[in-house]
Amino acid sequence: MYSRYPALKMVASLLKTISILFILAGLGISFWFLFQADPGNTTIRILSIGGIFFSIIFGVILYALSDFFRCIMDIEANTRPKAKKIPPPEEASAD
Repeated sequence: MYSRYPALKMVASLLKTISILFILAGLGISFWFLFQADPGNTTIRILSIGGIFFSIIFGVILYALSDFFRCIMDIEANTRPKAKKIPPPEEASAD
């Protein structure tokens, strides 16, 4: 379906994979720091909670960017047949 833009298809798939890995790694590392921190160390706990939110928000943005690229490719594929049916404009004759 996306034979016209193979590089963009690859970038969209790569972004989707990176976003999922970013979310999983960010959550894993943040939770590890959250539960390994000393009970009295609030700085690490706050940074861990911030890391959880950051990894989720940034991962969702990357995932949405991947879907945006696919949406643009779908729009192009759906409008190409309609653009071929439009006849070229006729030039006005000078009478």
